[in-house]
Amino acid sequence: MSLSKEVLFFAEQLSSGVMIFSPECEVLYTNPVAQNMWNHKAHSVLEGFSTGMGEKSISQYEHPVMQAIQSNRCICQTLLRKRGEEQTIPQWVKMTANPIQEAGELKYVVLALEDVTQSKSVSDILNSRSYMLDQLDVVDTITGLYNARYAPVLLERTLAEVVERQGVLSVCVFDIDHFTRLNEAKGRSCGDDVLRYLSALLGQHMREGDVMARTGGGEFLVLLPDCEAKEALARMEAFGEQLRTAALSCIVRPITVSGGIAELADGEKGAQLVERADSLLYLAKLDGRDKFLTEDVV
Repeated sequence: MSLSKEVLFFAEQLSSGVMIFSPECEVLYTNPVAQNMWNHKAHSVLEGFSTGMGEKSISQYEHPVMQAIQSNRCICQTLLRKRGEEQTIPQWVKMTANPIQEAGELKYVVLALEDVTQSKSVSDILNSRSYMLDQLDVVDTITGLYNARYAPVLLERTLAEVVERQGVLSVCVFDIDHFTRLNEAKGRSCGDDVLRYLSALLGQHMREGDVMARTGGGEFLVLLPDCEAKEALARMEAFGEQLRTAALSCIVRPITVSGGIAELADGEKGAQLVERADSLLYLAKLDGRDKFLTEDVV
C-alpha cells in the first residue's frame, strides 16, 4: 500500500513520532522522530511493553494499534518499555492509534508516539508525595503505629480476612498505667519517650500479620490473627514483663500496662469484640493494674 505525498510530508514535519500501519498491522512508514526514539524493528513495535513497573508485558492484541484495528476507534494509552540495548533505563511512551477510513473501509492506522518519561517521573513523584501525606493521616507521628482514626478500618479488614478463612482472632486493648500522672510529673517529652520505647518493644513481640495501633494517650489496640486468647495472653504477658525492666533516664518507677484480651466469637462484630476486651481492661485496672486478663482468667 502506497501513501500519498501529502501524508508523508505532513508526517515528516511533526515534532512527535509517527508510524503508519496497514490494516494487517504491517509498518508502512516511520518518521525521523519515531526512528530516533528507539530502533524500530517490526517485532519491537508491538512487543516489549507493559502497563507499569513489574507488570507483565502486554500481548500484541492488547497493543493500541491492534485495538484500534479491531475496534475501529482511536485508542490512547501510556505504556512502559526498556530503552536502549542495555535494557536498564525505563521509557514511558504515550501512544495514540487513530484508524483512518476511506469509503467506509479501514485504510491504515496512524500511531502517534510521545516520550513522556520525564513528565511521568514527575507525576510519580507527586503521587508518591500524595501517598506519604495519606500515610500521615493514618499513622501516629510519635510511635509510628497506626492511629485511632485508622484503627476501625484495620479491625474490619482483619476481621473480614479471618472470617473468610474461618480462622481465629484475638484482640488486646491495653493502657499504660498512670500515664497521665507520668506526663504531668515528668513532662510531655518523657511521655513521648515512653510511648516510643513501648511501641518498639511491642513490635518485637509481634508476628507477621499482627496489627498495632495507638488509639489514645497511652492506649493501644493489638490485633492478633491466628492466635487464640490463651496464646495471646502469654505473648502480651511476656511483653509486659520485659517492659517493666525498661531503663529510661526520665523515669524512676517501672513502666507497667493493664490490658484485656478477647477472642472472636461466632457471628461477632468487630466493635463488640473490642468492647469485650475493653471491659477486661477495666477489670484489670480494678484488680490492681499491671496485668492482662482474658475471660478465662476472670
